[in-house]
Amino acid sequence: MRFKDSEKSKSMPIYPLWPHRLVPDVAYGRWFTFIALFAILFLLFYLAAGSLNRILDEPIPLFFCFIIAYIVPASHYICHQNLAAFDSLAPGLSLSVSAIADIRSSLAGTTARTQLVSLVIGLVAGCGHNYLLLTAQREFTHSLQQLDPLNASYTLVTFVTWCLLTIVVGFLAANVSVFARLAANIEIDLLNTTNLREFSRVAVYSTLLLVGTLASYPMLMAGENSYLTIVPGALATLIPMVFIFLVPLLPIRKRIKARKILELEAVQERINQVTQAQSNLLESTETLSQLQPLFEYRREVQRVAEWPFDSPAFYRLLFYLFIPPLTWVGAALIERLVDTVNF
Repeated sequence: MRFKDSEKSKSMPIYPLWPHRLVPDVAYGRWFTFIALFAILFLLFYLAAGSLNRILDEPIPLFFCFIIAYIVPASHYICHQNLAAFDSLAPGLSLSVSAIADIRSSLAGTTARTQLVSLVIGLVAGCGHNYLLLTAQREFTHSLQQLDPLNASYTLVTFVTWCLLTIVVGFLAANVSVFARLAANIEIDLLNTTNLREFSRVAVYSTLLLVGTLASYPMLMAGENSYLTIVPGALATLIPMVFIFLVPLLPIRKRIKARKILELEAVQERINQVTQAQSNLLESTETLSQLQPLFEYRREVQRVAEWPFDSPAFYRLLFYLFIPPLTWVGAALIERLVDTVNF
């Protein structure tokens, strides 16, 4: 689906995501947010537990401290990377200045209504996850009566985590959908596809945010937590991750492939025209001189990669994709080792 210049913006005002408002616009603001959120959550769990040893003995507090402190600044960084990628693509877009400004605004934030809907979905998902956890071993009402302050804080922070995941994943999905539509408006030069690598940049960076989130879930395997603690959040991260990676790449790959086919057909038609009237090409120096650049051009077009990856982004993605499986295996090995030592 193409963006059209004739389409006037009818959307409501765009606002930054509410988690991104927690990141100050100063040098190292994201690191400040990470440290501050981690410290605040750790203090919350300490006050609820009343003992530092109890927090350190359980993996859940450190998991929540890390994942919330990580998602907020990391998603803020990805948002700015997507804006930078769009700014690189903008000169090659067949769109008006006003349309480009509207699209850029949509990549920087979303409407208040959308954020409210995401918040409601997150709360509903948090309710469902908490209900599963509380009813895993006993009745719901009995579990509520047995909640101590620390477990109550787990329940509260579970809501916060689901709200964060919902709005961030939804925002990333909306952003990559915008880039998927931009693929129909970008000018393609087969001899210079450098600008098209911005599509892979969006896919890779957005995917890496969710890879980092997946890598934190094995922290929960170090304790006596059931799979109900891990699986819902892991699935809510893994499934959108595949979508977010493929959506901005498939349309531009389709366009590159179609352009290559058309260009190769045109070159072959030109070659046929040159050679049609010649019975012996080896004796025609003029014909051979005309064919040589055509053959070279055809070879260059054939070499054009249909997937607009640059090598650093591709290798970075491969490296980070190994992190979640390694962390899961490492957590399982540590758990087995601890069980052996205790035995």
